[in-house]
Amino acid sequence: MARIFPTDSVLIAKAMRDYLNTWPKKPTTFMLEDLGKNVPSLMIQQLAAAQLVKAYVNGSYIAAWSFAIYVRVSGDDTASRLDAIACLNDLAEWLTELDDDGNFVRMPVIDDTRKPTKIEMTSTPSIAARYDDGIEDYQAVFSLEYKVRRT
Repeated sequence: MARIFPTDSVLIAKAMRDYLNTWPKKPTTFMLEDLGKNVPSLMIQQLAAAQLVKAYVNGSYIAAWSFAIYVRVSGDDTASRLDAIACLNDLAEWLTELDDDGNFVRMPVIDDTRKPTKIEMTSTPSIAARYDDGIEDYQAVFSLEYKVRRT
């Protein structure tokens, strides 16, 4: 069974929220675990505690942290729905942008011991909820892989 790292999750959630808020194309500020009532709104939600991917004898490890990004829009027409999907796809492109050598252009900073190595979209954007007042929430799921070095 994979070991989980709850302490890592708290640090990563805060670091990712701060990092997402540096995205130049964001339509509004990312909140943690709260979409609020405004349209548009953005939220990051952790889906599980960080899970062990690989462990080393010296105590170092590689772990993965799954999270979802939500965008809330007024679902009045097809254009707003397409805008929500485009927003999540644009974010995915920004998060996973590679340089000519195949390295990530940018990564969040977690702390001195946890170094992100990869972010990937694991589920394409789709509708997550539709409400009676016409508001709709769209979601995309991502995974952040990071390593922790012990000496």
